[in-house]
Formats: sequence, structure tokens, C-alpha cells
Amino acid sequence: MKALTKAWLIAAIVALCLASFDFKADAALIDLGQVDPTAWIAGLPAAQRVIERTQGLPRGSLIYLNSFHADTGTLGDNGAANASYFGVTLSDGGVNGNITWDLATAGFQLGYVFLIDPRDSTSPSLYHLYGVTPDEGYNSNGDHFVTIDGISNIAYISFFGVAASPVPDGGATLILLGMGLGTIEFLRRLRLRRCDTT
Repeated sequence: MKALTKAWLIAAIVALCLASFDFKADAALIDLGQVDPTAWIAGLPAAQRVIERTQGLPRGSLIYLNSFHADTGTLGDNGAANASYFGVTLSDGGVNGNITWDLATAGFQLGYVFLIDPRDSTSPSLYHLYGVTPDEGYNSNGDHFVTIDGISNIAYISFFGVAASPVPDGGATLILLGMGLGTIEFLRRLRLRRCDTT
């Protein structure tokens, strides 16, 4: 009896320890490649429509969150999420960049990162698209590398997403449910044993 009680107590302690951890996966950008370089994407609504079309999303399903402008080196506040939720640092003369985001309290989930090099009037603009899996869109948990092609300068980085759904709890509820059911079963067996001995 004491061995069984000790085993249940150890299992409960281990489950509580696991439940106390914050199960967060690092976000990873998915390189979706270059968007058709012959396309002429004039403005954010056009960029949003291109992303929705190429990714098979219903029209109007994405929300423009914010943009980084390389010429000023700043993020704007004209999107649904203000600049404080994002971070952008360019390197190698503007060819490469590192981005961060923390939308946990913004009410949005990042879905796509769209890079533009408008080039000049003699060359077509270049566009590159990155995606973020839905379960990783709330927080970057560090810097993430972006580039158009490793040669072209990044002029704009735009962030698109969707309204936030409830943040998954990483399994803590399931662990606590299992502990509760296990405790009920333990008490039931303990009661049955006491009834058998009387």
C-alpha cells in the first residue's frame, strides 16, 4: 500500500512540474520563395491580394499589420498593430535582415512577411514571401533571417496576419485533467481496499 501511494505521489509531482513549464515553440519562417517578378504590385492592398491569391486564401482574409521602410529605417504606425510589436534590423548593406515580433498582446497572429525591392524603372521589382505556421505566429522568440535573393536590397518589409485565436496552452490542461482523473481513480482504489479490510 505504501509503495502504491509513493508511486502515485511521485507521478503527481512529475506531472505538476511538467504542467508548470511554458511549452513555447520557437517560431520559424517558412521560405515561400519569390513572387512572380513580372507582377506589378502597387501598394499594400495589391500585395495583400497577391499573397491571398498565391496562398489559396479567401480574398480579404489577411490583415495588414505593419511595414518597415528601409529608407527611413523605421516601422510605421499605419497598420493594425503598431511598431512596438515588431523589430527589424538590416545588414550587409540592406541585402539581409533580421526580424522579430511579439504579438501576444496585440490581438493578431502573424501569417506572412512580404519583402520588396522596387529596383528602378528599367528593372522589374523583386518580391519575396515568407510564411509562419499558425501555432508559431504570436512570438518570434528571437531573430529570424530574411532576404530577397541574397543580392538585392530590401526596401520594404510588410507584415500580414489574422485576428488572434485563443493561444494554445501547450498541454497543461490535458496534464491537469489526467492528474485529476488519476487522483479520482487512486482515491477509489484506496476506498475499495479499506472496504475489503473491514
